[in-house]
Amino acid sequence: MPHRDKKKKIITPPRDMVHFSWGGRTQEWEEEADQIMHILQDQIDNQETQEEIKKKIEYGKQKQYW
Repeated sequence: MPHRDKKKKIITPPRDMVHFSWGGRTQEWEEEADQIMHILQDQIDNQETQEEIKKKIEYGKQKQYW
């Protein structure tokens, strides 16, 4: 397999992320966890190249036989 240069990861420092608050109810914790998950997923999506996105779309269009 040929050598490929890896993309440099862009990492958001923890101080810039949404933080969990102490106390509260489970519903509030779930909402905060959901916000953090969306922030992390947006970071991953922003780092994808158009070629990677195209490959994922093509893979999703294939019929899967299980």
